[in-house]
Amino acid sequence: MSLRTRHIPLNVHLHRLGKTDTPRCPHCPLTNETVHHFLFDCPQYQRERHVIVCALGRKATSLPYLLAETNAIPHLTRYVNATRRLKSTLGEILMPAFEPD
Repeated sequence: MSLRTRHIPLNVHLHRLGKTDTPRCPHCPLTNETVHHFLFDCPQYQRERHVIVCALGRKATSLPYLLAETNAIPHLTRYVNATRRLKSTLGEILMPAFEPD
């Protein structure tokens, strides 16, 4: 996923590329749809966010943790798939395979 680089099909990025008319969230008309908004703030994904918080605790509120820690990536992948927000452009995100240490 390109969440780290913010080159992801959320409206802020798509608007910058001229692919959508507005950078606003489709569920929150006064808020830009940024990675941070998608992961932490959008009320549309409250249920999906609850699942990741139950799994990771307070660490689920840390963007650096979610994007970099190996044990967070499967939970983040499930969150993205459960929201279905990126499915039309990216399809189902596959669970990453990690090499054992």
